Amino acid sequence: MVIYVDVLIILNLYINFFLIRSSAVLLRRNISRKRTVLAALIGAFGSLIILAPPLAFYITIPYKIILGASIVFAAYGRQKLKDFGICALFFLLISFLFGGIITALWNFFAPVGMVLNNGVCFFNIPIAALVAFTAGIYFLLKFVKTLTDKKKRKLCEVSIVINDKTVSLQGLCDTGCEIRDIFSGKPVIICCYEKISGFLPEDITEYLAGNLDVVEKIRLIPCRTVGSRTVIPVFKAKSITVDGKSADALVGVSKTRLGEDFDCIFNPKIIPI
Repeated sequence: MVIYVDVLIILNLYINFFLIRSSAVLLRRNISRKRTVLAALIGAFGSLIILAPPLAFYITIPYKIILGASIVFAAYGRQKLKDFGICALFFLLISFLFGGIITALWNFFAPVGMVLNNGVCFFNIPIAALVAFTAGIYFLLKFVKTLTDKKKRKLCEVSIVINDKTVSLQGLCDTGCEIRDIFSGKPVIICCYEKISGFLPEDITEYLAGNLDVVEKIRLIPCRTVGSRTVIPVFKAKSITVDGKSADALVGVSKTRLGEDFDCIFNPKIIPI
């Protein structure tokens, strides 16, 4: 069978684009289209290994690992080793899912015009069918994620006592919120600035207003939101209760709107067992 290099690259560019976007959906990460296309291009040109003679597994496996790491780095950029490993794991899982479907097609149906060599697949397929297939997988993953998120979502009544004043908030209990104070190790409940602006300590109010002279008087911790990284001020409240249960956490303040139907977000671990 004749393999056209241009068709091979375009085919894998398209597939890799949707694999990257699918992994980003599961990770709840927002990556730019430029990064997605760059990562997909790396994967597309990496598929040229299909043109080589059949290679031993001890060559193809390291090649795939290096190629996959390059794709993840291009898509998500520089980050902590743990975060990089998580991104790589999700990308591999999606790739294995797609690869498993392709391998099943090869083993059970042996479609005409399909070549599988060195872990790379090339096949003659109508563009409409390819679009429908990849888009179907992508939207299926988004649907599963939406259902999973709804099951995980739990809104609670949160009361925070600050300087003998009590503020009541609608809180989202989310196991994905893993923000902790660097020094004490305590979890942090992230609150929307608009909802607690009138209750904050003076130094934090001044910092959020742009006065950097008070930086030495407050505690800042790194915080990663969707598509960005920043630092937020944290402080210890007199008390925190969630649905009437005492919670052990620090209070963090974000000027970014957290959500439409909640005012703060926290990990359920802030409530001691």
